[in-house]
Amino acid sequence: MRKMSFMLIAGFLLFTGCSNSEQVDTYTMEEATDNGDTLVDEEGEVSNLDQLLRFVDSVQEKKESDVTVSNFFNNQVSINELSFDGNKVNYVLKTETGEEKSQAVCEGIEEKSGFISLQGCDGEEDAIGIVQVSEYNINKTRASMKD
Repeated sequence: MRKMSFMLIAGFLLFTGCSNSEQVDTYTMEEATDNGDTLVDEEGEVSNLDQLLRFVDSVQEKKESDVTVSNFFNNQVSINELSFDGNKVNYVLKTETGEEKSQAVCEGIEEKSGFISLQGCDGEEDAIGIVQVSEYNINKTRASMKD
């Protein structure tokens, strides 16, 4: 009986010691929606576009602002955190677990022909694409923002 108890305890300890008990929380579409992020879903559809367009407007008006754009397209999750301090746009790209992948400081943000991108960045790229959306959807969203 003692041997059996010892074997059970040893087996349990071995099993729990070798298993990956650390669960990593990942950012989900539900969380992004609840947080009011501009969201790019698996199909490439953009929701809460008004949040990003308000950020673009605030940067042009030199008003402090921030927005998060969460991209779930092609089963790859990226979290783009943008903040404007009244002078520069600070950009941080994170993984679905919140790990920081890159950052940059940019001169501004541009909305042109359906592309919204950061411009004049000090990182690896001078321009960083944030979202591509049809001009029709941009115009439709802007019209609804006036109501």
